[in-house]
Amino acid sequence: MISLPATDHLFHSTAFQSSLVALTLAFYLCSPRLPTVKQRSWILTTISSAVMSLASLPLAYDYFSSHGDITRVQQSNMWTYCASRFFQAYLTADLVLGLLHYRSKVNWLTGWVHHSVYVLIVEYAIRMNWTHIFCLCAIMEIPTFVLAIATINPNLRSDVLFATTFFLTRIALHIRLGLSFFLQRARVTEGSMGPGIIMACILPLHAFWFSGCVKGFVKRSQQGKKKKRTVDGNGVAATKREHSSIPNGIPTTTPSTSPHTSAFASSPRPSTLSRRRATLRLAVRKRWDQFRRSRAGRHIGGCRDGCGTCCRYARWCMTMWELKAVERT
Repeated sequence: MISLPATDHLFHSTAFQSSLVALTLAFYLCSPRLPTVKQRSWILTTISSAVMSLASLPLAYDYFSSHGDITRVQQSNMWTYCASRFFQAYLTADLVLGLLHYRSKVNWLTGWVHHSVYVLIVEYAIRMNWTHIFCLCAIMEIPTFVLAIATINPNLRSDVLFATTFFLTRIALHIRLGLSFFLQRARVTEGSMGPGIIMACILPLHAFWFSGCVKGFVKRSQQGKKKKRTVDGNGVAATKREHSSIPNGIPTTTPSTSPHTSAFASSPRPSTLSRRRATLRLAVRKRWDQFRRSRAGRHIGGCRDGCGTCCRYARWCMTMWELKAVERT
């Protein structure tokens, strides 16, 4: 247990002042490296969640190693006191710097109301010598760190990790600790129901955030399925257009009947054949026009009366030549 001097108020605390200066310097040093306002607005949250998660580990070890016995957790000491003042400094710095540099990212509920209420809650814990209880609950900052580091570096994003840590700490562990503070209040808080009531009031907010997280998962999953169906539909439409571009009357091999389906599907031969056929068709038509304009076309086989039989025979020959040329390609 620690005893605080009578003049150790929030803004007179050396731990608070040092933490406030350190957080402000860290923000201005990291800001130039981050291009967007959203990323810069998560600098202080990333630092704070990392520090508070680390600060909670010794107390979390005592709690879990004793199989959830809250009375076996070490009492308040200078470590837990400095961590509590640091968290108050973070809440203050986030509001002040947010007002100056990322005002659009500090909303009313999760910004001004949340930070102001938590400054008072931590001050209450310090005055009641319950900083060890607050630091034990600071293990709930682990999902905040997961979310913050993913916001700064999207390559590190893991929705499953965030949802898992959020449920384990801010839902399951929150309920367990709240019940412990109620049932063992005589041994933990000298009969006070303050910590239990605070935990009960915060739980609906955590449940609301978790429900939003689950809804986001469902929404993104549905969007992914719709996008996949759209891509598949575009692929089928492109295949139909490709098959419709093949001229009628030319023998083709479909993937369902060809013994070389895999080689056909993996090679660019269909499109190459289409281009060759189109080029050959134009050449044959040009040659046929030249043939029709020539006098020889009108006198093949001694036809001189203009009956057109010889011309039809010549057209049939040219058509057969075209088909055989296509088959050879």
